[in-house]
Amino acid sequence: METSAAREKVWRIWSDMSTWGDWNPNVATMDWQGGFASGTTGVMNTKAGQHHKMELVDVEPGRSFALLTSVVPGTKFRFNCRIEPAGGKTRISQTVEVGGPLGPVMGGMLGPQVSKEFGTLLGNLARKSESG
Repeated sequence: METSAAREKVWRIWSDMSTWGDWNPNVATMDWQGGFASGTTGVMNTKAGQHHKMELVDVEPGRSFALLTSVVPGTKFRFNCRIEPAGGKTRISQTVEVGGPLGPVMGGMLGPQVSKEFGTLLGNLARKSESG
């Protein structure tokens, strides 16, 4: 997804987990300890009433980060989130990798289900970055 918002503006919103419930269609709240830095952990509380323990890794301020979680036992989901320049605009992207012992089996089933909201959440993030 591309946005006219500056990379710094997108990063400021994306790295402020207190706003995630405003623009991410699945997130109600994020209970996070230690700020937006590699190695910090917390819980994503979904609008569906689920609670996912997560870890923030590979944080490169202003550029990218990843979230690790186990959606179902025997799996490791890694959400890769990036901000890149795109010829006068800003490109924002999110992908998911599924690993762990059951990753090869569950990834094919759960990957498409998990990623189907990426377009909506990135669009919402772009609009919030452009307006706020």
